[in-house]
Amino acid sequence: MKLKKKNVVVDRKFLLDLANDIYNPKTKKFLHLCDGTLQNGPDPTDESRPMHCGLGELYFAMTGHQPHEDKVSEDAVVEKALELSPLNADKLRGNLMDDIEKLNTTRAAKDVLSEAVYNLEDGEVSVKLAELKEVLNGIPDTNDDDDWCSVKSYRTRSQRVAKQLREAAKLLP
Repeated sequence: MKLKKKNVVVDRKFLLDLANDIYNPKTKKFLHLCDGTLQNGPDPTDESRPMHCGLGELYFAMTGHQPHEDKVSEDAVVEKALELSPLNADKLRGNLMDDIEKLNTTRAAKDVLSEAVYNLEDGEVSVKLAELKEVLNGIPDTNDDDDWCSVKSYRTRSQRVAKQLREAAKLLP
């Protein structure tokens, strides 16, 4: 992924691009995920490994930093992705409020619209955000499904992690 990290939005395109960087089904190119050294953690299934590389790749794509540089945990990586997603309810409200202020209408009309936005229920957005969190939290298990030694295992690992990212992308606009 490109290292331009200002105003990153973890949307469908972002996750699909990252998935293709990890495993591209058209070119068959893949990253050697987890060649033995993971970043900051600990990994809940193996405390000697600090972070699953699938999440490390996600963090690097979002920030341009390695997870150990920022001392973030796996949970913090997922939370960062949720924060940067278009499903972030506070961000949605903020964007709507900005759009309302730009409208060419009376202050009273803007106030009515602003109040309506403030009172919006998070229902569907919250459900989608919970689903996205669940899929992203599944990356470590997906990452650990086989041995660590062969080129074939690196390929299948990258395919599984990319598939998980593609599943997450389906949940986003």
